[in-house]
Amino acid sequence: MAIPKGVLNKPVFVKLWESYPLFSKVVLDFGIFLKYKTLKLAKIPNKIILSSRNVIYINNAENRGRALLISDGITQSHLTEFWGEAVKSFKPSLVLDIGVNYGECIFSTTYEKDTTIIGIEANKYLIDYIERSRKQHVNSHQIKIIHAFAGDQEKKNQTFFIDTHWSGTSSGVQISEKNSIEKMEVPAITIDSLFNQETLNAHRLLFKIDVEGYEFMVLKGMKSLLINCREIMGIVEFDSRYLEKAGVDLDSYLAFLDRYFEIQFYDIDNRIKRLSSPSISVLQEEFGMEHVHTDLIVSSGREKGQVL
Repeated sequence: MAIPKGVLNKPVFVKLWESYPLFSKVVLDFGIFLKYKTLKLAKIPNKIILSSRNVIYINNAENRGRALLISDGITQSHLTEFWGEAVKSFKPSLVLDIGVNYGECIFSTTYEKDTTIIGIEANKYLIDYIERSRKQHVNSHQIKIIHAFAGDQEKKNQTFFIDTHWSGTSSGVQISEKNSIEKMEVPAITIDSLFNQETLNAHRLLFKIDVEGYEFMVLKGMKSLLINCREIMGIVEFDSRYLEKAGVDLDSYLAFLDRYFEIQFYDIDNRIKRLSSPSISVLQEEFGMEHVHTDLIVSSGREKGQVL
């Protein structure tokens, strides 16, 4: 007997974790015991060899790390598939992973030798694991990891809430009142501040943004890239509940995306569909619920409207 793969899918398990944390912990421990026949930390691996043969290191005592162990490093299969296909067919010259977590996206594939690769993560407890994975990656010298909070302005201290029990729901807004939330200050940057604007028009940009409600702020802080990069392809998490907690007007956010991109999304059956109108009501009707969780695929330039 094994845990069904769908249970460990990110949106499914996060909802389960928020509502039933003790039961969710039991599910993870059960999955670890089934796979490794032990619950002793010393006998449980602290790294995962991905299907690409690249490695990611994880904290085997932390619950999201354990979920990754059980699922062989894939809790969002469509994200991993999109990323691998985009790197292969789009051949980006600049890659951004904003909200790295353990790095199951940025380290999931191999890049061209002239690609610039940047990962940004605000959770200080994950940086050591990310760096260990980076050092073992075939493109290690091309990858730069930045410990910072990405947003729409630069400042010395940005409040960040770390969920020490489930790293995937750490955010710039306090999503939960659980006692596992640790408040700290981290430096805040904009993505545009990292680049020489004069060189941007030569780039084919591939990006991923998964920052639990702060996606709009990240995008507003990378307007120069959106305007000046020659071609762009990206995947952005869209969780209406987290976005609203961060104070985002959903229709304004979708209108902003529509200004720069062709927008597609994964429907309830994980099929890619074009967003007919930049309105939250369209997504709510598509999913049949008020709160929408999906991933948006955005593209501009020569690839616009021809995503994978």
